[in-house]
Amino acid sequence: MPRSSAQQSAQAAPHSWDIEHWPPEVYPHTPSRARYLTRIHKTDLTAAGVLSRVGRELVFLGAAYTRWLQKNATRAAKFDLAVNAGRSAQRP
Repeated sequence: MPRSSAQQSAQAAPHSWDIEHWPPEVYPHTPSRARYLTRIHKTDLTAAGVLSRVGRELVFLGAAYTRWLQKNATRAAKFDLAVNAGRSAQRP
């Protein structure tokens, strides 16, 4: 039976990882950006079952994180450019 793209994406992500060992192939690609993403969306990530605590470390669960990204990816297209964005961002 062929797999859906959601199943393929979930399997492409590692099983789990912490912020300090963020995989470069997983959005947002760097530990510093991952800290920011976690700080801004901690409540949503926890509710979606993405974050788990192991001792003092926050651990991301790969399959849940993939589902959360897919669910929230549609929201990014709705954002307007900021008024003070650079000219290159405002080209037609």
